[in-house]
Amino acid sequence: NTKPPRAPLPIHTRLLFDKEHSAAYEAMTSEVASGGQCYIITPLVATSTAESFERYKSAEEEFKRLEETYRDVRFGMLHGKMSSEEKNAALDAFTAGETQVLVATSVVEVGVDVPNASVIIIEDADRHGVSTLHQLRGRVGRGHKQSSCFLLVGAEAGYAAKDRLRVLEKTNNGFHVAESDLRLRGAGDLLGTRQSGGTLDLFHASVQTDLYLLEAARRAAAETIARANVRGETLPAPLAIALRDKPQPQDLNV
Repeated sequence: NTKPPRAPLPIHTRLLFDKEHSAAYEAMTSEVASGGQCYIITPLVATSTAESFERYKSAEEEFKRLEETYRDVRFGMLHGKMSSEEKNAALDAFTAGETQVLVATSVVEVGVDVPNASVIIIEDADRHGVSTLHQLRGRVGRGHKQSSCFLLVGAEAGYAAKDRLRVLEKTNNGFHVAESDLRLRGAGDLLGTRQSGGTLDLFHASVQTDLYLLEAARRAAAETIARANVRGETLPAPLAIALRDKPQPQDLNV
């Protein structure tokens, strides 16, 4: 008899403030010393001179700094401005274990699977949305070892930004992360261009607090439509009107 696959261990996530950042890099060196691998994520490719971006770290500068600081560690670098050949070479080297730590931008958010990597450090975590951070966190936790995610924020990050990230310490559930993000940022426009803020104007429900009711209603409507199609029945009037009057998709190429 084959054993069922073992459920993945939850990823231990810590939000670290300015004076606590060294704990993340101690975890990195410990992981590398034990044969593991690590990701370090920065928000920028290169250092920006724009005033609003000056405080954020870049992959290129961090790669240089880390190579000088941790001379016994083999570092690689991956970001979106590299050529396809350079990106493939960097990823292949990390996958093969030739490099122990990959300094990268959020280009690794999806599609990268290295089970031996069980530590991820995200610099300037407040620069990212929590859904992106959850996706980045998913780069680890793919092997059998306990994985850790460190969210680093600087002294310049505001209280609201720090509070927004705490949900990632509390849960590994992507739905709960998205729900928290929706409550904090607002729903934006369902059919317009605003992606956050404000409240969505529903008659009796709130997107922020009644997601489970909206999902239940969607499932019930889908089941009713499928049953009516099979049996040749007429749809209930409210559902038929809603389908008749639903907005048409906008042509974004106009």
